[in-house]
Amino acid sequence: MIWLTWRQFRVPALAVFGALGAVAAGLALTGPGLYREYADLLAGCGGAFCPDAFDHFLFGHIGAQLGLTLLVTALPGVLGVFWGAPLIGRELETGTQDLVWQQSVPRRRWLAVKLGVVGLGAIVAAGLTVLAVSWWSFPLDATSTYLTPRLSPVLFDARGFAVVGYAVFAVTLGAAAGLLIRRTVPAMAVTLAIFVAVQVIVPTLIRPRFATPVRLAVAITAKNLSGVDASGPGGTVRGLRVDNELPGAWILASETVDSAGRTAATLPAWVADCATPEAPSGETTQRQCLDRLAAAGYRQLVTYHPPDRFWPFQAYETAIFGLLGLLLAGLCFVRIRPR
Repeated sequence: MIWLTWRQFRVPALAVFGALGAVAAGLALTGPGLYREYADLLAGCGGAFCPDAFDHFLFGHIGAQLGLTLLVTALPGVLGVFWGAPLIGRELETGTQDLVWQQSVPRRRWLAVKLGVVGLGAIVAAGLTVLAVSWWSFPLDATSTYLTPRLSPVLFDARGFAVVGYAVFAVTLGAAAGLLIRRTVPAMAVTLAIFVAVQVIVPTLIRPRFATPVRLAVAITAKNLSGVDASGPGGTVRGLRVDNELPGAWILASETVDSAGRTAATLPAWVADCATPEAPSGETTQRQCLDRLAAAGYRQLVTYHPPDRFWPFQAYETAIFGLLGLLLAGLCFVRIRPR
């Protein structure tokens, strides 16, 4: 039964592993050079934070970083659509499952072998890919903590072991869709739609609630104030843009509040003088404005998750998607009744 399953599965498996192998070879060839460039960067900065040099290094490789991030993010969905959905759906659509069932092979054993072989292949593909990409991307991730922290939805789905959980969920989702719909192409479409929806819902509605976010009141200074939106009604200020000096943190919200802690929808017109002056002569006006802003009790309230929550969040999400995968596999076993 395992041999038969491999015979049916080998073409899509070799296609995916062949493509991933080519990517891995490229990473192995270019990775050492990237690490040497990173070491030279740190040596040139003398161990200090060099934002300009870091940005130059990061943006010099941004295309490759984004491409690899997209690869890891999309891989579980691809496995679910092209491995999971045809796994049972194609058999039921063409009727080939009867050839096995009529040869004294129990239906649930048939299902267990197919899910086991393809599920194991998905785990290996996702695990090795995320390991290779995370190794290659480490220098770029380390220099972009202020821009794209690992906890942010952009990198979280492509850097930790939660990718394995996504792959298990996607494959079992595809298998369940094929079993219920009994047609391959509609099952592939449903698998893709549900997987994308889940990948949007989890980071926006569920992941932020894995732990209580930290709330930090930050004084507004000339150093962290990056802009003033003076386009409010009646000459008022609509809002302030304040840089959050929290490297690696996942910022959920950043809002200006008054002395009572209420969100300031608009600010007085005089706050426009707090903007960064175009000439040195305006620095005195800005300083006086910022002092008045502080005296009035205005400050920036930042809600965030600190970077040390990355691995616990990865564990929570892996458990959630792994459990969903088990439930979907259980649904398949319930639907495939013994003869």
